[in-house]
Amino acid sequence: MASWIKNLIILLTCVTIYCYLNISGLIFILTSIITTYIISLILKNKKSKILLTIGILINLIILLSFKTIILYKSIVVPLGISYYTLQVIAYLVDIYKNKYEPCLNIINFSLYIFYIPCLFIGPINRYNDIEKELFNSKIKINNLYNGLCRICFGLFKKLVIASRISIIINSIVQNNYTGSYILFSCLLYTLYLYTDFSGGIDIVLGISKMLGITLKENFDRPLFSESIKQFWNRWHIALSSFLKDYVYIPLKGNRCSKIRQKINILITFLVSGLWHGFNYLIWGLGQGILVILNIKTSSKILNVILTYVLVSLLWVFFIYPNNMEAIFKLTSIFTNFNLGSLFSNFLNLGLSISNYLVLIIATITLFIIEKKGPYLKISNNKKLILIGTLILIVLVFGVYGIGFQVEQFVYSKF
Repeated sequence: MASWIKNLIILLTCVTIYCYLNISGLIFILTSIITTYIISLILKNKKSKILLTIGILINLIILLSFKTIILYKSIVVPLGISYYTLQVIAYLVDIYKNKYEPCLNIINFSLYIFYIPCLFIGPINRYNDIEKELFNSKIKINNLYNGLCRICFGLFKKLVIASRISIIINSIVQNNYTGSYILFSCLLYTLYLYTDFSGGIDIVLGISKMLGITLKENFDRPLFSESIKQFWNRWHIALSSFLKDYVYIPLKGNRCSKIRQKINILITFLVSGLWHGFNYLIWGLGQGILVILNIKTSSKILNVILTYVLVSLLWVFFIYPNNMEAIFKLTSIFTNFNLGSLFSNFLNLGLSISNYLVLIIATITLFIIEKKGPYLKISNNKKLILIGTLILIVLVFGVYGIGFQVEQFVYSKF
């Protein structure tokens, strides 16, 4: 099959799925595709800062409009708008800087933006990183095994671990607990967000691998990080690298005075908070301050624990989107010492003893697998066994079906 026919089929499939899920957002993604495609072709021959700025502003205004409106009204945000907006901005800037030639084939360029697995939850792909993989992919048996393994592992993270943790966190929120309950929920939220987000990315990477498309990893064992800075270099790598290349470095990064460098870090994290939404600006500022402080000890184990705790505390702004409520809940950790109440009420937070046991065993298994490194370096026969085992575990222990409400992937709403 000719590559252009295959690409057209994939594109039409992606557009059909997009229309089914979010047809109201079609006009916005088409606006982004058409304007970016035309401006990039002009920028190839005429390096105009004004034209570049117009291209960036068109996409930013649409994105920020939705980020603003959603604070006041319940609206359906165009699917993947935060992800494809950053992709087209990076694309225009790179074309302007002559990093690569613009894509002349409108089908291929549309596929780059419309590639549906990444629109759900990321990762944010650079054009030069994905061009050859996306447009010249070939389906191979080994890729099918690897992709299916990755999908099953993602489902394991989401349905066996993340969905159980969400029950506990939702129980704490609904019962309006404070003090030690908030600390407990924040510590759990780091694990929840990681298994939910990276589980979704695993599914995206797995689907892509089955199609012969190898995407860049978006996580590098962040829960083993020994500092806040290292954590953010390993977490949501696609977004972190985008902010570094298109925000931090243009601000002169660390090629300036120490005070200016700290300001640049704060600005970068504020932009990160803004990408998530206006009500996450305090979260972004807090993470930037933690990176600047870079609190560390002489012990690697203590550094891992300290990093985990510090990062976790600021997830309170994700658990409670209202900033004033989040600040109140956070301060209650240090003013309401109700640890005894938490222990005595442990089994009233939505999970039974057996479910706690499943959660603990699954979490330990996850840490062992991730500590050991890539789990796909095994024969295809062993991969089949692994796939079958993971499917069985997800079917038996996964939280889904009647009586449960499996939430959407957290980062799909951004």
